[in-house]
Amino acid sequence: MQEFWIYIYFNSEYARCAKLTVVDAGYELVYEEDYLALEGAIAIDPQNLPPYKQKYESDELFTAIIDSAPDYWGRELLNRKFSSVELAELEYVLANGLEHVGALAYSPLEFDIPMKLSPTGWVSHKKSNVVLEQIMEQTELLIKDVDGEKLKELFEYGPTLGGGKPKVSLVVDGELYIAKYATSLDSTPEQKIEYATMKMATDFGFKVPKIQIAKHLDRDVFMIERFDRKIKDGNIERDHFISALSLCDWHEFGKSDWSYPVLCECIRKAGSREDEIKEDLEELFKRVAFNIAVNNNDDDPRNHGLLFKEGKWRLSPLYDVVPKAIKGETFTMAMSIGIYETEASKRNLLSATKYFEIEEKKQKELLIK
Repeated sequence: MQEFWIYIYFNSEYARCAKLTVVDAGYELVYEEDYLALEGAIAIDPQNLPPYKQKYESDELFTAIIDSAPDYWGRELLNRKFSSVELAELEYVLANGLEHVGALAYSPLEFDIPMKLSPTGWVSHKKSNVVLEQIMEQTELLIKDVDGEKLKELFEYGPTLGGGKPKVSLVVDGELYIAKYATSLDSTPEQKIEYATMKMATDFGFKVPKIQIAKHLDRDVFMIERFDRKIKDGNIERDHFISALSLCDWHEFGKSDWSYPVLCECIRKAGSREDEIKEDLEELFKRVAFNIAVNNNDDDPRNHGLLFKEGKWRLSPLYDVVPKAIKGETFTMAMSIGIYETEASKRNLLSATKYFEIEEKKQKELLIK
């Protein structure tokens, strides 16, 4: 049996909020009583793990904890770092840095501060000091299958974030950004495409973080400000985030379950005020319309989520909108929308307006915008 502390960033520091236990049948999670006694205690997951005094059990790792793990690119780096074909799901979480999305951290019970699993044991988290060009150079070495000793910074700071392509968290002009950089394997200028699409979304009035496009080592770098982090008095303040995948308790490979109507219902349950819930549902409706209009079918539930800010769960700002070339006149979305399921069409979106609480007289106005 293995036991770990779960920490959450609360009132400007990491607070020990729960114990995670690995048992024969799966996993158990119990909130700490001292944490539950705190005013405004934040839920690890508002839908599936509300902050109550009870034991939560699951035969698989809780999805809200998996949000702390990297996605494809970061997992590949950790596999190389640990000289392994594949790590266990929990190991990907425990071996990750603190730059992952959200506000959770972990350690074994013998420690009382967040720690990180390394090939040699448990180590403290290092302060990130990313030099983008160095990370980019080491990425190219990894592509060429160069020895791991020359990939120190990449292994240390590169695996922290999700996504299938290389990215890293860094400070730009005193603010935290995620930098997505091109590599020699790229066949399309994806960074420019994402920048142009997000700029268009900004012009349409969507909630979009600050964005930049730049050149480093003669390669394109798209940078987007982190909405779950800010620097205050020299320290990094963290806001908790949960992906739609976790909020709706979906499985990574359970695509048939992914649906906007279900996500709308989860947003309603997690919300605090009726006017804010309606605002978030309308924003989500417009995002679906935008994805259809720009041919973005990578709208999977990891690319939607809720952010806990100022004591409330709200739809997070827009992120990861990258149009793809499609063959033919129609295409399908990653998530089901309405009666025509995943069909990317106006008729399908209009068939689902009741879930987004869009009144008939407002439908045309929103779609024209």
